[in-house]
Amino acid sequence: MHPHRLKRDIYRPALLIATFSIMQLALHLLALVDSLDLRLLMPHMVAWTHDLLLLSLTVICYRVAISRLPSSLQSRTELVILPIVAIVFLPLSLYPQMLREYLSFPVNIFSATPASMSALLTNYLGLSRIVPLLAASAALLMAMLMPPIPTIWYERLKRPLSVLWAVGIVTGLLTIPRSPHPVVNSLKEELSTAFSHERREVPALHPPTKRQDAAILANSSAKSMKGTLRIDHVYLIVLEGVSADQFEKTFSAKGSVFFNRIVKHARYFDRYYTTNLDSYTSLIAMLTSEQVPYRSYTDTSIYENVNSAPNLVRSFNAAGFHTQFISTYDDQPFIPVRKEWSSIMHRKDLPIGKTWVSVESSRMESATEDRAALSTIAALPRQHQRTFTLHELAYGHTTEWRAKTGIPQLAYYDTYLNELLDLLMGERTWKKSLLVIVSDHGDRAGAENTRNYRVPLLIVGPGVEAGRDHALRSHLDLQHIIASMLSTSKMPKPREDAILVGSTERWIYGLINADGNHIMIDDHTGKVVASRGGINPLTLHDRFQKIINDFSSRFDS
Repeated sequence: MHPHRLKRDIYRPALLIATFSIMQLALHLLALVDSLDLRLLMPHMVAWTHDLLLLSLTVICYRVAISRLPSSLQSRTELVILPIVAIVFLPLSLYPQMLREYLSFPVNIFSATPASMSALLTNYLGLSRIVPLLAASAALLMAMLMPPIPTIWYERLKRPLSVLWAVGIVTGLLTIPRSPHPVVNSLKEELSTAFSHERREVPALHPPTKRQDAAILANSSAKSMKGTLRIDHVYLIVLEGVSADQFEKTFSAKGSVFFNRIVKHARYFDRYYTTNLDSYTSLIAMLTSEQVPYRSYTDTSIYENVNSAPNLVRSFNAAGFHTQFISTYDDQPFIPVRKEWSSIMHRKDLPIGKTWVSVESSRMESATEDRAALSTIAALPRQHQRTFTLHELAYGHTTEWRAKTGIPQLAYYDTYLNELLDLLMGERTWKKSLLVIVSDHGDRAGAENTRNYRVPLLIVGPGVEAGRDHALRSHLDLQHIIASMLSTSKMPKPREDAILVGSTERWIYGLINADGNHIMIDDHTGKVVASRGGINPLTLHDRFQKIINDFSSRFDS
């Protein structure tokens, strides 16, 4: 006698939900343990209830739909639908390991492009990060093929499992307003847009219309470094994601040891703006004085040729400087004007010795702390009479750095800059050196807020006149500002306004002028998301579209 077994039409969806829930819970717990950060416990658990909620609602909806079919077709239809549902939900196995980054930079996943998805898989995840997807595939396949359990087992498990399921669903429903789940948040944004019934205030931006006068547009504003220079060694230190507000609270206070040491030889630019809320395009703007009117990581091929434009590195090379780009990442695929540098240094090139803190959470985040490069930076003048070094800092790019060290980002930078200053003095090169400290961008999650585009620029050196510069400036002015510090050339004229471009996560563009008036437009919805001073949104739209067209004419291959 065989024990009576549960009917498959009841068993299959229940087993799918149970298997998926257990699998996702395990992935969330593994990610939590790997992070060593108990602050992520609640986000992981809430996100897990939303995993359960999404699958349960999907199963309920399709079962209601097929219940209207003839009974003879219901089982066959479910045999087709269940594998499709399983395949659709498989990608959710990838996000628990990236939840920390998502909480820092929430993104609407439905606005992703094929190019940005490709970049995510190749540059961010790497093959090792796809292991959860393979494990989830195997688990769900086994669940689909497993024979029904005996009815008596089902009767014993039915009540406790139903209670757990109900608790999970209720928790998921109650926490939707502040969901940490990428799919739930993206659905909320899409539904909000769909049901708003509001008309666009400005048209959508369209692909570039090429012009015939590309030669006229190709004039560059690159600054020549030839002639008599007061400085032999220039260090461009690029902070990671620090707004001017954050910087000023720390470095203008008495608690900053570095600032107190250099305050008599430092000039601070308090109305300095980034061009983009992404690192790569911001770095390009610093070095080429070219505004990249695109989101950085959607498709780099559409603007990659801008790296061949006349630039600061080329100018330093022409003036006899050895130019070096330093990144302590294991792999940095996004190096501005890559072909121009005399040398490029990655983590593998770091000197062996002291054990430094490292992060290995993903291919893109794999890095060793920035202080590990200081001895190499300070020793470079021994080998070359003139040097220009750009160090793109890694500390703070992910919150895992603070979770591992317990050190706030700006406190770490204060230590880094102090140690760099000590080394330069020890090498007796400080008197002929210039420190240019700038941030690539502010908070990428707040693309509609102009405060996140105002970033610190602090220039330090024995010959620097102390004080503040109150003129409106941006990354497009940086190479000219540096040139004025090295020679007798004048500081660039103040800007009347600055164009701002949001992050990859949200396609926002805007403008801020010298009076502080501004406007920010969300191209996805066509809405003005922030404004002050009555700037006409259609005028900005037309101007930004022209920037796209002109940029394409100059740099499309």
